[in-house]
Amino acid sequence: MIRTAVEVFKTNVPGPPVAKVLTIKLKALLPSAKINFDLDDCDHILRVEARRTIDVALIRNCILYHGYEAELL
Repeated sequence: MIRTAVEVFKTNVPGPPVAKVLTIKLKALLPSAKINFDLDDCDHILRVEARRTIDVALIRNCILYHGYEAELL
């Protein structure tokens, strides 16, 4: 059985255009990860799923670099 790591973040990403850009940037850093935003949730959730340990700092720094915040839940 392969274990899957999942990390969930609260973000301040305002809408789909920004989420799409950030998803592309994050996929470049974590090509095998499944990355998606739930912008309908009040916390504008970012969910990252991978078959290896997820580098939370890498994700947070990428989001911050682009002018937004991501808080691990």
